[in-house]
Amino acid sequence: MKTFFINFIILSVLAAVSTLLYLFSPNENTEEENQVTKEVEFIVKNAELLGSSENGNFSYKIFSKKAKANDLNNQIFLEQVKLTYTDEDVNWIVTSDRGQIISDMNILSLSGNVLIRNNTENNNSKISTDYLEINPNTFTVATNRKVIIEINNNIIEAKGLSAQLKDNKLKFSSNINVNIQN
Repeated sequence: MKTFFINFIILSVLAAVSTLLYLFSPNENTEEENQVTKEVEFIVKNAELLGSSENGNFSYKIFSKKAKANDLNNQIFLEQVKLTYTDEDVNWIVTSDRGQIISDMNILSLSGNVLIRNNTENNNSKISTDYLEINPNTFTVATNRKVIIEINNNIIEAKGLSAQLKDNKLKFSSNINVNIQN
């Protein structure tokens, strides 16, 4: 019986020491969990983003079937994008499959079936490309990709474009091909 009590005391002391060592040892898992940055993602369906001019009036609206953002960067990813201007002098409507708002630069980057339309009677035209960057506040657009411009049944093909939508001014970069119909 004496051996039983000695073994019991030794095992109890060892259990107590191991418990104390465990409780007071640094926990490496907690430090690793603190180092991992957790991403929180926000998704909005049928999102409308409104932009204002310098005088505070609403100047444009960006509609997206799905907008997605996270807390790690300053970008908003868009699906099925439509940009319309509220300014009466600007009759352009911009649509695309995907978009990305780069807020630090105030740039809307559009990709996939990008189409810019002007449906006024005296300026019925459209511009199509697969990628375009637009600054909605300054009404400027630019791309270095292939563009097709249709103006009153005339077709212009070019590689690269910069345009000022408010003034209806286009500037082509290179490889211009024009098809004029009478």
